[in-house]
Amino acid sequence: MKRLSASLLITALLLALLPAEALAADTMSTSPEGLAFIQAFEGFEEYAYEDGGRWYIGYGTQCERDEYPRGISQAEAEELMVAHLAEQEERVNVFLAQYQIDLEQYQFDALMSLTYNLGTTWINPTYRLCQYLMDGIENYSEEEVVNAIGTWCHVGDEPVNGLARRRLQEAYLFLYGEYENTADEEYVYVHFDAGDGEIDHSTVFYRINQSYETLPAATCPGEYFQGWYRSSGVQFTADDIATGNITVYARWGRTAVADLGLDATPWDNPFVDVRESDWFYDYVKNLTRAGMINGYGDGTFMPQSTITAGEALKIILLAVGEEEQTVEDVTKEHWANGYYELALNKGYLDAADVPDLDEPITRGLVAKLSAQALGLTLREGESPFLDTDSPYAAALYEVGVVMGTYVLDQLVYLPDESISRSEICAIVWRIYQYVPEETEIEDPGDEPEEPEVPADEPDEEQTPEELGYIPYRDHKVPILEDVPVCTYDRDLFYLDGSIMYYDDPDVETSIGIDVSSYQGDIDWRQVKRSGVEFVFIRVGFRGYTEGTLNMDSKFYQNIEGALDAGLDVGVYFFSQAITPQEAVDEAEFVLDALEDYDITYPVVFDWETIGSSNARTNDIDNQTLTDCAIAFCERVAEEGYIPMVYFNLAVGYLKYDLSQLTDYDFWFAQYPASDSMYPTMYYHYDIWQYTSSGSVPGIDGNVDMNIAWKRW
Repeated sequence: MKRLSASLLITALLLALLPAEALAADTMSTSPEGLAFIQAFEGFEEYAYEDGGRWYIGYGTQCERDEYPRGISQAEAEELMVAHLAEQEERVNVFLAQYQIDLEQYQFDALMSLTYNLGTTWINPTYRLCQYLMDGIENYSEEEVVNAIGTWCHVGDEPVNGLARRRLQEAYLFLYGEYENTADEEYVYVHFDAGDGEIDHSTVFYRINQSYETLPAATCPGEYFQGWYRSSGVQFTADDIATGNITVYARWGRTAVADLGLDATPWDNPFVDVRESDWFYDYVKNLTRAGMINGYGDGTFMPQSTITAGEALKIILLAVGEEEQTVEDVTKEHWANGYYELALNKGYLDAADVPDLDEPITRGLVAKLSAQALGLTLREGESPFLDTDSPYAAALYEVGVVMGTYVLDQLVYLPDESISRSEICAIVWRIYQYVPEETEIEDPGDEPEEPEVPADEPDEEQTPEELGYIPYRDHKVPILEDVPVCTYDRDLFYLDGSIMYYDDPDVETSIGIDVSSYQGDIDWRQVKRSGVEFVFIRVGFRGYTEGTLNMDSKFYQNIEGALDAGLDVGVYFFSQAITPQEAVDEAEFVLDALEDYDITYPVVFDWETIGSSNARTNDIDNQTLTDCAIAFCERVAEEGYIPMVYFNLAVGYLKYDLSQLTDYDFWFAQYPASDSMYPTMYYHYDIWQYTSSGSVPGIDGNVDMNIAWKRW
């Protein structure tokens, strides 16, 4: 995506300041090798395409929408590219002349590749690359130069793997003059997500297979930075080894506790199943040294075994400073009964909480026991966890004792799950290190008052049938009697990595993805080997402002690769139709593209709202939109294809009249959010698109993931 920036003002001012002879002398231009380097990344497009409201053609050169109705050849595309580069070369040369910077040809080529892709934004002394060049690039290390160039790898706030690869190869070209290099095999990046905090550089490149050595710190007013954590909840440290691109997340709290006080000195490890490379190694080591835990007689620790309620009671109560408890006669009383009685007498637990001391304890009960034993303040407010509003878990998270786990980029606590011996070690060590704030502590027995519920809000337990409507945001959506109701049991969903499963042996499901040009080049055979069974491929899209029809630049490559790999293939068209005739035109566009291909899965009408004030679809009424969907579906059905309609909650409830679309299959999209981790659509659907940030072998970066209850 090419954008011009305000930094052009800087170069314009520099032009005015320089004498003409300075501009004429020692100017540089991109070499043939540099042109080939840029072309390899840009790729060739014969016909104009829209990207971000602008039009491009050839090797990513900006043009007018109808400027090349018959397309262009590669030779013509190169001429356009060279002409566009000449404008940017002039601006770069002005900067170099102003600061008397001498570059080798290959260094200039690297900068022009960056500039062709990015614009001249980087020519600003507040950015590292510009400052390094002004100071003398020879004064900086390889890692510093790699990061100064590599930092420009984002779309929005997120790094893009394809851009990261390009930046790395540009950096190696700049450093070593290698037009063909493997810099993307030498470095990986860490994306530091500071949440509500701030960080100087959110994406940092590190040498692969080496320790990170240094990690940046984040700041947030009124909060303590407690470290970086992986999506699994495991702490990310400078001693970890860089093996691949990763995103880590900042932890914040009102105290500075995290994993303080861990002893890094050597340890005569007595456990055959605890390795130094294990994430829990230091916790087990330190708690063993403190005499708070032990293993088994056969020399094992069994870190993945679940811990019982009796064991958890003992280790947590000892960690908060309670005395060791004994029983008079172990033949008549459970060995942990003393700890159980202590917890009851102190008000940490209720008698009904622990029916059996030998049964596994839940994570929710661990949170209650720990928070009460520590005397933490139970504050009202939104829970940090998607799957529980427990004030105990929230209080422990606030002080850094529990971290949770990320599932599809959403933080969960899994309160009903059991907890392993390794996990309890991490929690107990943090309890052991906790230093309370000097604030008044509420009575642990006091429960926060229930917030008053407005009279017009439904009871959370009431069903739409009982209410007489479907509650959605601040809407009371009428129930459509003729639309089949969803019967999926949300308790049967579970996620393993990026794959969603539905745990019913009597129900057959399949896993699929949907892709477009945004996924870049795809290794379809690797996708197939990963277990993906079907794919929906974008044929094209209608522009949301001008309303032009555009072919997805990767459609033919994707459909041929997917079919050759043996995947079941469907297609979709991203619609912005505002009349039924436009929807028919979109259907004709799809039918023409499918003429030489045999697909078995549906052809999908994918109409979506656009969050833009100048979107042409802003004023479309519900009936017209429904008529558009019908017109598209009927046209593709006439040619023997299976029609399908795609929607999310907002479009399904508030835009379409679904009672008029029951002749077609439904594809529903909903991602984990603060109010639900699983789908909440009232009506039946055949496919659920459950995330846009899945990971599948053969695809670089994120991809949409789907689970289907039907085969076509």
